[in-house]
Amino acid sequence: MRKIYLIGIVALLFACNDRMDDMRPHNRAEASVYLESFKNIVNATSSLYGQFLRQAGGFIDGNNYHGTYHPLGELRGNTCYVISPFPSWGGDRYQDAYFFLNSDQKPYSYAWPMWAKTHQLILGASQNIQAIDKLCAETRDAETYGKLVRLRGDNCFIRGLMIWNAVNVFGRPYWDEPDKNLGIVLDINAEARELPRSSVKACFEQAIADFKEAAACLPDERSDRSFANRAAAYGFLSRIYLYMGGCPDAPVDEYNRLAVDYADSTFGMHNDVVELLKGEELKNLYENPKNSKEVLFAFYTGNYPSGTIGNVIHDLYYWSGYESSAGSSSYPCVISRDYEQIMDKEQDLRWRYFTEPSERYSERFCTRKYNGGKMYSFADYCSFIAPTIFLRAAEVVLNRAEAYVKLGEDSKALADLNDVRDRAGLTPLSGLTGMDLFDEIFLERRRELAFEAQTYYDYVRNGLKMTREERTTLYPNYIGDKYNEMDPRTSRRTMCLIPAEEIQLNKELVQNLYGSNKAESIAKQQAYKAAHEEKIKKVAKQLEEFKMSKKLQYLEQRPYKVVIATTNDKEFKTSYSNLPIEQLTEVVTKLNTKLSDKYSNYESITIVDRATLEKKCFAKHLPEIKQAA
Repeated sequence: MRKIYLIGIVALLFACNDRMDDMRPHNRAEASVYLESFKNIVNATSSLYGQFLRQAGGFIDGNNYHGTYHPLGELRGNTCYVISPFPSWGGDRYQDAYFFLNSDQKPYSYAWPMWAKTHQLILGASQNIQAIDKLCAETRDAETYGKLVRLRGDNCFIRGLMIWNAVNVFGRPYWDEPDKNLGIVLDINAEARELPRSSVKACFEQAIADFKEAAACLPDERSDRSFANRAAAYGFLSRIYLYMGGCPDAPVDEYNRLAVDYADSTFGMHNDVVELLKGEELKNLYENPKNSKEVLFAFYTGNYPSGTIGNVIHDLYYWSGYESSAGSSSYPCVISRDYEQIMDKEQDLRWRYFTEPSERYSERFCTRKYNGGKMYSFADYCSFIAPTIFLRAAEVVLNRAEAYVKLGEDSKALADLNDVRDRAGLTPLSGLTGMDLFDEIFLERRRELAFEAQTYYDYVRNGLKMTREERTTLYPNYIGDKYNEMDPRTSRRTMCLIPAEEIQLNKELVQNLYGSNKAESIAKQQAYKAAHEEKIKKVAKQLEEFKMSKKLQYLEQRPYKVVIATTNDKEFKTSYSNLPIEQLTEVVTKLNTKLSDKYSNYESITIVDRATLEKKCFAKHLPEIKQAA
């Protein structure tokens, strides 16, 4: 029997308690009912794509997914230099990312919005997949069944992408005990409850399973490459297996072979839907991903909601706003000297097409990769809606080249390398083998994939030390410059810290070990645990006097009663009423009569007594009390 939910009706009569409404998980039962129809599954899937744009926390623009994913992958690399903070967006976060400093607090880290948005999208996709599977079992119409299969592919793709990106942010590289080190929470069954973090290995395996399922369900291509397609699923599988393929001094043949196979699959589909752009076509690579055979998957703000929302990543690298003040507009990042040194500024088309002198900072350059889609909101005021590219053909070619060299197939690796160099206007290389060839492929990845959130992870997954030439001059006493050198083999700073708020909400979570080496990290964790245990003892003592606290005094003084609306003995809503008990009783009596007449399976709305009220309030507000103590 279908449950009837009366949240909307009850909410009109009773003022909700904010803390209770904020408690997670949200709307588990309501979602299952909503997703019983095909139309609603379509809407829910579309909304997942839209969640790439929406903010995770609401307090800063950079909290949308692409505005978080990109800095974590790019500002920690060596292709750009944080030359100026951007106070309106929280300049401390730019310094934090750039210098490998980390924080578990909202205002000082990109980690919180990445964690929150990732798990929100994983839960949403998992709920959709469950609903699709149920509807598929009930569907006899072939056309509808085919559409459901495609929708399943979309949701598997999104879930796989979220898992994959997040495990690289919060987990150690695959070559470092993937079965022991922790990744993220995998709520693939849509349980929406407190769950522990899964291992890095389990996260990789789930991402692989999701992309394989996506490839089986999706068409070769879509009219808009900002939606999932089979080519993109194959391309991501080539990347994942490359990440599993080990360091150059300890390659894993099995995974490198699979990286080659899936790269071949990416380029081997019907109608040649994937190819490298060359010549004049290359100039327009970053303008619009909708029909580009170079782009496999991208996020395009022009799709939401009416093409008036700019790409926040653009504002990292270039001005936006009034054209008349472009020369004085502030933006935090310019191209680093490290990147300038590896570019042939005369011959390389990527320098010619995708960089230009900074209008504000003399003798510095900016990337133009996010300058496409220029639009005017009103006279003289413009923004840019260029796509954020997550995967494109050139990377897949370089994935295959690196996998080939790790397999010892140098001639094939060199051929792929020269394909990318050729379209960039560079002369072909010859005679390279082994580590010399690997070094050139790695260097080409730095050139080709700069400002696309890839370089940092290339260093980490290969166990390579990264050193930056430039050090900050913003703050004379700032210690961040000591982290301009990063060695993933010895440092635990490759991982972001789990947000403190999430650990408070989910007692199953374990914080990352974090320090210059594993021994230091373990020592810090033990010290944290000891301090935490002492704090717990202190809180427990203070809780004995809880009824004397201001919180409880306030609650006890309130004339309110808790109202619980139920159907089939299932509690689904708790609210506070501002009405005196006499009036509240009268209202509830009338409402019960009205609803029981309307719904045959409706049971009742009950008023909880004072003792239950105090018990429930104590439990609900316990996290706040602990925090205050």
